[in-house]
This record gives sequence, C-alpha cells and structure tokens, in this order.
Amino acid sequence: MALAAGIHEFRGRFLGLLLGGADGALLGRYRGTSQSRLSQLLNPPRKLPYFGPIVLWLFGFFILMSFDAQGKLSWAMAVLSVAYVLLLPAYLLGSLIYNLFFRPKKFKQWQQKFICQQCGAIVEDDRYTRSSSEQKGRELVDSGLPF
Repeated sequence: MALAAGIHEFRGRFLGLLLGGADGALLGRYRGTSQSRLSQLLNPPRKLPYFGPIVLWLFGFFILMSFDAQGKLSWAMAVLSVAYVLLLPAYLLGSLIYNLFFRPKKFKQWQQKFICQQCGAIVEDDRYTRSSSEQKGRELVDSGLPF
C-alpha cells in the first residue's frame, strides 16, 4: 500500500498564443511520474533485462569492429575484442540464472516485508529471521499440541 501511495502520475495539456513578431499558437501535452523515496525503497526486485544489453552490445560491436578493421591488430586490441565478444554471453547467462533462481527468492522475501505506519521501519516476517529449530518449536506451541 505504501508503494502505491508513493507513486504519483500527472498529465495535462497546455495552450498558448504567441504575440509579437511571429504569429502562432503553442499547443502541447505533458505526462510524467514521480515516486517518493519510501516508495522507491519498497520496490520489488526487478528482473534483469535481456533486450537492451543486446542492442547496446551490437552497437558497441560495430564500433569495435571498425577499429579492428583499420589495419594491423595490436595485442591489446585483440584481447579487448575477445573479451567484448564474450561479454554478452556471460551477461545473458548471469541474468538468466539471476532471473530464474535468485529473483524468485528475493521476491518471496519482498512479499513478506511489512512497514510500520508509525515509525516507518521496514520489517521482514519472522519466518525468515528465526532458525529452523526455533520455527518448529514455535509452530508446535502455536498448534497447541503437546511436545
């Protein structure tokens, strides 16, 4: 609730008339979003992107190839070229692993966070902070069963 309350969207139109040496009218629209710092702190963990880095990598690849094609390839430029070519597969593999294995755990922990509306403290659910033996003992006490 605090996340949604901290996001403000605004939009509108403006109309104007230019007077003086030039004839004309000024028309336009504006749109935007602002977010409070508290709402930014409460954002859920995001997935790492795939498409944007591929486009940036391709753009840099063509620039790199133009330097490589100028003539004699130096040792440093060869190492840089090989590292750059291997950079995209390494990033894609890392982001795939993060999005499939680590982000779901972080998202589950994010869903268990609560915010105190008096002091603003962000608190996680006790299930993630207690050890497994404490949690089992507490579940037995809560269930009312004898030990």
